[in-house]
This record gives sequence, structure tokens and C-alpha cells, in this order.
Amino acid sequence: MKASIIIPTCNRADQLSRTLDSVLSIDFDRNEYEVIVIDNGSTDHTRSVVEQSIADHPEHTVRYIYDAVPGLLTGRHRGAKEAMSEILVFIDDDIAAAKGWLSAIVDTFQKFPHVHLVGGKCLPKYEKEPPQWIDAFWNEAPGGGRYMGELSLCDLGDEPKEIDPMFVWGLNFSIRKQTLYELGGFHPDNIPPQFQQFQGDGETGVSLAMKARGFSAFYHPLATVYHEVPAERMTIGYFDRRFFYQGISNSFTDLRVKHGSEIVKADISLIEILKKVYRNTVRIFKKKPENRGKNAVTVEHTLLLHRFRAMESAGYQFHQSAAQNSETIMEWVTRKDYFDYHLPSNSVANKKRIL
Repeated sequence: MKASIIIPTCNRADQLSRTLDSVLSIDFDRNEYEVIVIDNGSTDHTRSVVEQSIADHPEHTVRYIYDAVPGLLTGRHRGAKEAMSEILVFIDDDIAAAKGWLSAIVDTFQKFPHVHLVGGKCLPKYEKEPPQWIDAFWNEAPGGGRYMGELSLCDLGDEPKEIDPMFVWGLNFSIRKQTLYELGGFHPDNIPPQFQQFQGDGETGVSLAMKARGFSAFYHPLATVYHEVPAERMTIGYFDRRFFYQGISNSFTDLRVKHGSEIVKADISLIEILKKVYRNTVRIFKKKPENRGKNAVTVEHTLLLHRFRAMESAGYQFHQSAAQNSETIMEWVTRKDYFDYHLPSNSVANKKRIL
């Protein structure tokens, strides 16, 4: 067995069905890879989707495992534990893999023994034409190419190369099993909203640990996945939430680095700034495009960038304040690892979550 493809999922049966069809149709010896679906407490027809895939592809190794502990971390660590291969290929349940995707990943690990992490192109599969303001969130990547972290998209060019581990993301994240355990595993991610103060930084912890140890990450352009981007994710409301949770994740990272020595107190004035930015954004976007002025696109981009950065700051300060006022949260943030992963009880969940 050369690779174990691990797919954590929860209540996204239709997307999962398309993902399974994709990874079971790649150009790779079916006897040399397995697919492990970790169901994190779905209440939809996820199980029947996987069982149908197993029935339709009896020649493949497809396993379904139910684990009701919520959060993406459950699926990732449970999948790593169950995997029969030393190459762990983590993907999201809403991607489609290119035909040569897994071959590029496995070939890279075999050709370069010093490489610990492999990623590739994460290209968009938009449900509809994205609004023009989305373009403002593409960034130039060091060494060439571009990326948009908010929608987990990246294209670093058409040449294989070593890259910063921070540019290998969870939807297309392949790592040696020994390396994952040596680096302490993943951190909490995609935590249910009522537990938002226990959100972590996901695969960022692994990538930062790799950088600290000088481990190599590699980009292969043929290790390509196509990420479904539904219309709902191309809205201002989604970006608000995305930046807020990014702020929480950034706070989690900083607290682990600082071990709680420099906690930032919440700034009430931020709320007023956020309200002002929100009002300005709504005022501009209520106008018809032809009435927004000659510099409408630039104005929209600028307003939205300010608004989303304010949301990111709000998330950061929310988490810093929560950690400052709770020993439970601070102990959670500074744990050595999360292999023994169980969320705290509902009694410590935030009953007044912001988003």
C-alpha cells in the first residue's frame, strides 16, 4: 500500500459523493492505495453514500469509520491512526482530484527521501461566476504563482519545486506518517460554533513545526485538486466569518508561541470601528454598479479589505480575551498535542458567541 487517502466529513454527503467518484477514478494502481472516510457525526445520508461507493467499486479499498467527536481534528487523527500506508494524503470532502494527482504525490516522496510534505495546485471550481471584488484577495506567492487563502486556492506555477510548508493546505496535504507524529499532529480546526473559543490553527501547527526543524516541503504542479466554491462562499457574510475565525486561529498560534505571556485585552473601540466600516460597505454596495463612481471597484475593494481585517482583529481579540479569563481555554491552547482529543463539556462553551 503506497498511500492512504483520508477524507474527514460531516453532513456533506453530496459533495463527498463527487469527491469519492474523483479519487476512485485516478490513474493509479487501485491495489496500491486506500480511501478512508471518517464521518464526524453526520446526520445526513453520508454513510449510504460511502456504502454505495464501496458497492460500485469493489476492487478498491474504501473504508467507512464513524466517530461522533466533532471537529476536523477527529477525522485527521483517526484517519492517521487507521491508515495502512506510511504516506498520508489528507483532502477535504469537496475536492475533485486530477487524474495524475496521486501519482505526482507518491513519485515525489519516492524520488526525494528528504521531503516530508507535498502539496500541489488547488484550483477553483466555482458554482457561479465570482463577484468582481473577489479578485482583490488573490496574492502573489513568493517564488511565483498566486494564492487566495480565504477560499483555499493556490497555483504556484508549472514547475516542481521546494516551497514554504505554509503553502501546503489541508484540502491537499500529504505527509509522511512518521513526520506527522514526530511533529505532534494537527491542531483543532472547524470547531462547532458553540465551541469557537476552542478553535485552533489546524495544519498551521504542523507547518510551523516543520519550518522550525528545517524539514522540506515540495510543490508538484500535477498534484492538482479542484476545490468546489459554492455561491454561499462568495459572499461578504462568508468572508466576515472566514476572517473572524482566522483571527481566532492567529490568536491560538500566538498564544502557543508566547505561552500566554502577552495576552491582548479586548479593545471595545474595535466594535465602533467595525460598525463604521460595515455601514460604509453597505452604503456602497446598495448602489447600482453604474452609480458607484469611476473608482467603484477600487473603493469596494478597499472598504471590504478594511472590513474583513476588522473582523479578523475582532476574532483575535475575542480569543485572546477568552483565554485570559479561562484557565480551561489556556490549558487547551497550550497542550503538548491533541492526539487524545475530546472537546470540553458544554458547560464551558461560549453561550454568547459573536458569529
